[in-house]
Amino acid sequence: MTKIYKTIGLGVGLMACAPLVFAQSSQDSDTIQQRLDALQQQVQELKRELAAQKASQQRENTQTRQLAEKNSSLLDNVGTPQFSGAIELGYTFNDWSESSKDTVGDMDFGKFILGMDGGEGPLSYSFQYRFYDGYRFLHHAWAGYAFSDADTVKLGLVQTPFGNMDYGYLGWYGNLPYLAGFNDNQNAGIKWDHSQGAWDTSLAFFKSDQLGDGNEHYGANAIGDSAQGNSEENQLAARVAYTFGKGSDYTTEVNLSAKGGQLYNHNTHESGDNWAVALGMNGNYGNWTTLLQATSYQYNAKNPDETVSNISDNALQIGAFGFNYLIPAEGQMYSASLAYSMDVDWGVVENLYFYNDFSYIAASGDYSAVNGGFGDMDDPMLNDLGVKVTAGRYYAWFDIVTNKNGLNYFGSPVDDGWHTSVQSHFGLTY
Repeated sequence: MTKIYKTIGLGVGLMACAPLVFAQSSQDSDTIQQRLDALQQQVQELKRELAAQKASQQRENTQTRQLAEKNSSLLDNVGTPQFSGAIELGYTFNDWSESSKDTVGDMDFGKFILGMDGGEGPLSYSFQYRFYDGYRFLHHAWAGYAFSDADTVKLGLVQTPFGNMDYGYLGWYGNLPYLAGFNDNQNAGIKWDHSQGAWDTSLAFFKSDQLGDGNEHYGANAIGDSAQGNSEENQLAARVAYTFGKGSDYTTEVNLSAKGGQLYNHNTHESGDNWAVALGMNGNYGNWTTLLQATSYQYNAKNPDETVSNISDNALQIGAFGFNYLIPAEGQMYSASLAYSMDVDWGVVENLYFYNDFSYIAASGDYSAVNGGFGDMDDPMLNDLGVKVTAGRYYAWFDIVTNKNGLNYFGSPVDDGWHTSVQSHFGLTY
């Protein structure tokens, strides 16, 4: 019986404690639920913040991309300056030089060229400076503005629109119209170029022939700082050309040009005049190129007396590349060039370019390239036969230059005989 009472008492006790236990358990569950709800709310807030940050990052990325595209467009319009140039070594063997024969020619530094080109919208510019062995000069420097796709104006040291452009010859050495200052000549002034279909027209005014009166420049001009003392001032030049078959692989350009103006003498302080006209043809027929040009010219100079200058009035003292020489004051020049370009697959060699430039000056009066121009020697003739080998950025010119009374250019004798200079020039472009 006692055990029964103990069992009944234990049951009653458990029944009395059960509400307290269940009550405590219910309170714990509510607390846990509240904490879970709070955690869930924090998770939702974190998700919202993360989504907001992600959206903000996407907006920033979009803005950055748009800004980059805008800057890229601006850079395209500005035109990042393009630097270019070349460095060259030269080998020369002259058959008139005893030292050249004794040493089998000579290898020297040729030239170093630094150029820069660029533009901004309708604006453009171009600059080139050259360093040679013993002298240096500005080749060209101009700023241009394109009024339309057909019209451009350039101001600065620009190329004279005359004869066959851009060089007037196809090889390395040049020809007599170039050496005499008619082709590939840069002068200080303003030039307008107009292109309309097959027609190309240029008109220019040059205040001065060069920047200064010396002979350290690229194109030949009359030299104010010399015994004769002439310089070309206030010059006008015009050129018109028509290209048959333009836009095809077989084109023929026919061009007519004229120039002239004031010929001021720094010794007598008097002004004469000069004029020149040229008819040219530039043909490109597949791999073949040909140039033909006839030039007539006259310099009416107000020179000092011949006994003072020791230079004949039948000659004009000009200069370039740090060297003075004489051309006939009046005459006609004729030039003919032919070239063939051949692509090859010879290891690194990719192209062979064969060429020949021939030119001739018919003096209108007695003329000699030496002895101050006094005398009457055979008319000057010059021929350059050669090949250019190209391998990527590397190149090599090989020339056989022959001349007869060739203006005494760089020391070639003037004696009515033919003389030959074998030349090679090795370079790297960048």
